[in-house]
Amino acid sequence: MKMLKIIVLAATLAAGTTATFASPFTAMGGIDSLNDVRDASIATVETVNDAEARSLRIDTDNAALHARIAGNKALSQSLTAQGYNIGDVVGVDGTGASITLYVL
Repeated sequence: MKMLKIIVLAATLAAGTTATFASPFTAMGGIDSLNDVRDASIATVETVNDAEARSLRIDTDNAALHARIAGNKALSQSLTAQGYNIGDVVGVDGTGASITLYVL
């Protein structure tokens, strides 16, 4: 029984560590993605709650993000087609042609 508890604890810790590294809400993730906003042509829009939005605002310069989205016609159109405007965006994640925009 004690061995089972040790295995379960180790599996839980490993899963938690993996989830932490995969989260878009980690510090500095948005800064890397901010550079890809200029080149992206596809945007997936996801809504976030207040706590997630605060976390995203820490590592994303929203003024710069909004300016880059406004300068990218494809992203602007994708955002408005999904019912949001540039001011709703609080964060970004992803690389290359497809990125995820987080809105509040």
